[in-house]
Amino acid sequence: MKNMESTVVQKEKENEILRDEQQALHLAYSGLEVKLRDVQQDNDDLLKRWLEKKALDANIINNSNDEFYMNQGKKIAENLEEASGPVITIPEGGTIGSPKSPLHFTVQMSSIPTRVLRKFDTHEGDVNAIRCSPSGKKFATGGADRKVNLWDFSIRDASSTSPKLASLTGSNAGITSVDFDVQENFVLGASRDFAVRLWGVQDHRLKHALTGHGGNVLAAKFLGDANKVVSGSHDRTLKIWDLNARACSKTMFAGSMCNDLVTSDGAGSNIISGHFDKRVRFWDTRSHDPNANEILLQGKVTSLDLSNDRTQLLVCSRDDTLKVIDLRMNQVMQTLCADGFHVSFDWTRAVFSPDSEYAVCGSGDGSIFLWNAKTNKLEKTLKEHNSAVVSVAWHPGGQYMFSCDTRKKVIIWTEI
Repeated sequence: MKNMESTVVQKEKENEILRDEQQALHLAYSGLEVKLRDVQQDNDDLLKRWLEKKALDANIINNSNDEFYMNQGKKIAENLEEASGPVITIPEGGTIGSPKSPLHFTVQMSSIPTRVLRKFDTHEGDVNAIRCSPSGKKFATGGADRKVNLWDFSIRDASSTSPKLASLTGSNAGITSVDFDVQENFVLGASRDFAVRLWGVQDHRLKHALTGHGGNVLAAKFLGDANKVVSGSHDRTLKIWDLNARACSKTMFAGSMCNDLVTSDGAGSNIISGHFDKRVRFWDTRSHDPNANEILLQGKVTSLDLSNDRTQLLVCSRDDTLKVIDLRMNQVMQTLCADGFHVSFDWTRAVFSPDSEYAVCGSGDGSIFLWNAKTNKLEKTLKEHNSAVVSVAWHPGGQYMFSCDTRKKVIIWTEI
């Protein structure tokens, strides 16, 4: 009897434990149901917001397409109006640009700029780079504000305001170099975020972001055509990019930081680079030999520019001189210098005039020095900038010159 009573008591305790467990499980289940309803409600809210966001994106894309087609229509109308205008005959002289370019200039000579045509702000900070398109109808600027700005330029109405066509975004650091392809379909921008980017000139959209360098990229140029690009970086390498494959096709180890480069033939097989170790290096992309021929100078090389016949190389260096090198003999033929001329940055850019008669470069005090490249004579000193001039560019027609400084300014110069 006592055994039965103890068994009953034991069973009652077990039943009580089971009832407690059932109650706890019921409470946990109720809590999970509440959480499930909350998660479902959050999911419904997120789905609704996502659909609203997609609808907004679709509207933005539609508006962008509408604006693009409207601008395209305006451009076509402008081209038709220009084509119907009078034909201007220019006396026979040197040929500037490529036969493939949209506009083939024939000029008698470049004129020495003497006065300011226009002065205006172009960026929210330093303007590091400026370049004219092959036709001269556009120019691009690159700034520390991480933007490449594209501008319209008309010779017929050069004294009027240059409208900004677009601000090309996507870079995560300041722009150091800009370049156009021969057909003017694309504009290239090198950046301090270790990358090179390519945008469409017509639709203003980012086409490629070329990443792979391990340091600031201070120079990038189209290599022969719009399907290849070469870049030079502070990681001491030059890289050739195949845009069709969207990849780096070749890396060349220079052993020193690259500040600028140019391509010395139309096929893009020969590259010349300027470096921190005061050397100018010559590369043949067809060769499997990684070593490059080189010329040693007296200062860190900041920029390179080729003459129109590609037989002379203009080198700017931190010893406050410009050197004219004869590429047929690989010898320095001229040294251009002047009192007060100072190269302030490792990315200061000097250029030849379109007919290669003159060499021009900006100085740290805001002056622009212009020499006769054949006689070494200092022809002109232009003073209008209030801060260091970083880069200069010449219009392919030879009548206008562009300069930019560290205080947002771009100045367009002319003799007329």
